[in-house]
Amino acid sequence: LGKLNPLAKPIALDITGKVRDLELPPLSPYSVKYSGYGINRGKLSVDVKYQVQPDGKLTANNKVILNQLSFGDKVEGSTASLPVKLAVALLADRNGVIDIDLPISGSLSDPQFSIGPIIVKVIINVIVKAITAPFSLLAGAFGGGGDELSNVAFAPGSARLQPDAQAGLDKVAKALADRPSLRLTVVGTSNLDAEREGFKRARLDQLVRAEKRRSVVKEGGAATVSVTVSPAEYPLLLKEVYKNADMSKPRNMVGMAKDLPVPEMENLLLADIKVTDDAMRELAVQRSVVVKDYLAAKNLPADRLFLGASKTVPPDAKWTPRAELVLAIP
Repeated sequence: LGKLNPLAKPIALDITGKVRDLELPPLSPYSVKYSGYGINRGKLSVDVKYQVQPDGKLTANNKVILNQLSFGDKVEGSTASLPVKLAVALLADRNGVIDIDLPISGSLSDPQFSIGPIIVKVIINVIVKAITAPFSLLAGAFGGGGDELSNVAFAPGSARLQPDAQAGLDKVAKALADRPSLRLTVVGTSNLDAEREGFKRARLDQLVRAEKRRSVVKEGGAATVSVTVSPAEYPLLLKEVYKNADMSKPRNMVGMAKDLPVPEMENLLLADIKVTDDAMRELAVQRSVVVKDYLAAKNLPADRLFLGASKTVPPDAKWTPRAELVLAIP
């Protein structure tokens, strides 16, 4: 369906078309050339819109569906090598279907022009993107978002998941549920220099919440209940934390600890909290654990979720507190 100008040299055309269930193994020579792997199995269906200008330039928009695409072993002697099996696991849904939009361009004036290798090369380009920016490529499955979802952000010094981080992990969980061959490793990170003050503040907040939890238990509540502290409750709870703290405190004339305003109590308590390399390593571990546990609660099988070796990173102006997500196949 379309328009054709037979008087133009070369012919100018503007057409749409469909291909259904084209067998891909015959294109293996091109696949080996670009990726190092032959195609074992797979079918291609495509809806195309081709435009050829009078100068021979071809542009094409393609709605491509690859069904049950699988590659063989690495071809010995091939100079190309791409992790195509990981790419297929990233791209294919639970039914083995890859649904993507691919642009194609070229020139009919080029004596080397052939649509077969062009299609394979475009597919290989998508595979390369799957390796270099996998979360960006899965943006459609995420319902928005992209490569930023490979990092789970935390507040400095904290291992508590923020609402934005939970929303991102919900999208990751959905994509993983639709791609059962993928495995995910969570790597927690931390940085002592960047998070020292944040760690102290987070630790003080933990102490205040713990004081609130003790009061809840005294009143008959469960010890495991999640607690929040309102601004009205905070001064009294902070005062209890300060009273129980084993540290040097300003005294009055009779030797009793002085009553201090909230900012002064906070400053003294924060100054008393020690931040060590071990504490930072533990923070990195806590971040990876909380992310893994959150994803496991989304009914992802435990054998698909792994904890990587957490790490304390060197100072870097671009670094932000986070856990990193890494995708792989068995």
